[in-house]
Amino acid sequence: MTQTTLLTARRAISSMAIAVLTLTASSTWAQTVLKYSRWLPPKHAINVEVLEPWAADVKRVTEGRVTLEFLPKAVATPAAQFDVIHDGLADFGVILPGYTPGRFPMFDLGELPLISSDVSELAPAFYRVYAKYLAPLKPFAGTHVLTVFSTTPNHLLTRSGLVTQMEDTKGMKMRAPSKSSVAIIQAIGAVAIQKPISEMYELAATGVVDGTFNARTAVFDWKLNKVMPYMTLVKGGIGQPVMAFLVNEKKWNSISAADRDAIMAISGEKLAALAGKSYAAHELAAQQKLSADGMTIKDASPKLMAQLQEALKPLGQAWVDSAKKAGMTNPEAALAEFRADVK
Repeated sequence: MTQTTLLTARRAISSMAIAVLTLTASSTWAQTVLKYSRWLPPKHAINVEVLEPWAADVKRVTEGRVTLEFLPKAVATPAAQFDVIHDGLADFGVILPGYTPGRFPMFDLGELPLISSDVSELAPAFYRVYAKYLAPLKPFAGTHVLTVFSTTPNHLLTRSGLVTQMEDTKGMKMRAPSKSSVAIIQAIGAVAIQKPISEMYELAATGVVDGTFNARTAVFDWKLNKVMPYMTLVKGGIGQPVMAFLVNEKKWNSISAADRDAIMAISGEKLAALAGKSYAAHELAAQQKLSADGMTIKDASPKLMAQLQEALKPLGQAWVDSAKKAGMTNPEAALAEFRADVK
């Protein structure tokens, strides 16, 4: 073999080695598994009808380079999920800002009462107002936001009878599902008791609480109709939780720009709309099942609605004031646009 031939062979082998190493490194870098700290029950609609289909779409649009791994149990408590994701104890998670009072005050906008009865419209509408007004302030710094949405509007669930006028709620002991609901409960003259929904059945059965705010789906899921057989439907809802899907920022940035773009193309408002559609379908099914099981479910009277509108009117301005303290310069516009959007 001549020296020229030997040199050519060496160069060819070297080029092949570099190509193999580059391909291997690129392939290794591109494979990303997002570990999901799942605190919601495995069969919850968010897991089965929203996150599982979305995870399949993520795998499809990234050609298998990004996948979601459902951990067998949650890392820490539901209220600690933001810190879990922020600190990298898990890569992906679902948070309810209302579980950490005072930490994310701007998101109380999505929990205000009398906004909309239709979660299929409400969920994507709140994402739009979030993207325009809240996202620029980076409220979830250290994480990447995949979507944010308002969940199913709550109604008045009671032990001893329907609520026909606001006088019925005076002094009533009511479980508060979130910090923002405390203000609503106090505004209607009731006494707020903050407890998790997991304790609600026992609290009602023993008479510790007289009522609460819940969606029909939650009533069915937790069998609360057995101890609180009356539900008064409030037009526009008596408030609702906000939910967000977040990814650890460093983990997100480890994904290629092309794959990040592909994931966001199926997230954001589209993912919020998917969640809203799922919640709406479950609400309809839950009402049918609860009614068939003997629960009394009726619309609030015109008198009660007028009283609620008057009593709850100050809550909008209270949110505007707190949002200004949190750094928003135009909360009035955000509130007006949110209300107009769902109408």
